[in-house]
Amino acid sequence: MFNYKKLLVVVFDKNKSNKALKEVKEILSANNIDHNLYDDSEDANQYDHIDLVLVIGGDGSMLSAAKLFSHLNCPFLGVNLGKVGFMADLDSENLKVELLEVLSGKNLVEEKETLSCTYNGQEYTAFNELVLHTQKSYKLMQFELTIDENLIYRKRADGLIISTSNGSTAYSLSAGGPILSPEVDAFVITALNPLSLSARPLIVPSSSNIAVKLTKTPKDLKSFIIIDGNQEIKIEKDVNNFQVTKSNHNFRLLHPKNHDFFKTCRDKLNWSLSKDENSSN
Repeated sequence: MFNYKKLLVVVFDKNKSNKALKEVKEILSANNIDHNLYDDSEDANQYDHIDLVLVIGGDGSMLSAAKLFSHLNCPFLGVNLGKVGFMADLDSENLKVELLEVLSGKNLVEEKETLSCTYNGQEYTAFNELVLHTQKSYKLMQFELTIDENLIYRKRADGLIISTSNGSTAYSLSAGGPILSPEVDAFVITALNPLSLSARPLIVPSSSNIAVKLTKTPKDLKSFIIIDGNQEIKIEKDVNNFQVTKSNHNFRLLHPKNHDFFKTCRDKLNWSLSKDENSSN
């Protein structure tokens, strides 16, 4: 008996994913599991009563699918074809076993927090991070960071990253931020190349109310809030502040029953053991 009986299969790069997609369709058909293949020429809102969104690709594909289908209020599962795979972690070489186990309920469920960004009367959702940045990375901006109405700092920097625990292994990590365990309810705030040697990333509770005010940018230079690397919101001259809080909508991600976040870190980020620890003595 399967816990997830109606699936939406999502593939954004069919050429790259053709082999895995063919195998997934064969497995689902052989086990009489109802499924639809998403067609990007169609309206994403047409789907309903879906038990599970199955994404074939990498973490980027998973983020894109999350944005398109978060309204379905169902969990997501990923077949990893990317280079890292923190969100999409089903092994494409062992699909027949792992996929059926997960569909049968032999899995782990991870509730991932998301960010809500309010700017100029509009609300945006970020699954990984939001970034404050100018259109030219080598031009410094000046901004003010406030948390729960307490001034934290004023900085001159290339920009600012506010990330979820999920996003802590993405852009924030590349910028020198810490990795947060998925069990930690917190956000990471990382200044991008700040003009201060004492500047360090901050970890704050996800219950925090974060406010950012852009106080100065180079003349004739546009600034943006960038959501998950693929959505740009231009900052208008007369509206130079935005707020960030925890979103009311979590993102549910399924993992195989043997999933280990820190093993993924060791494997994907090339963490290694010392020679002594590798020794059999």
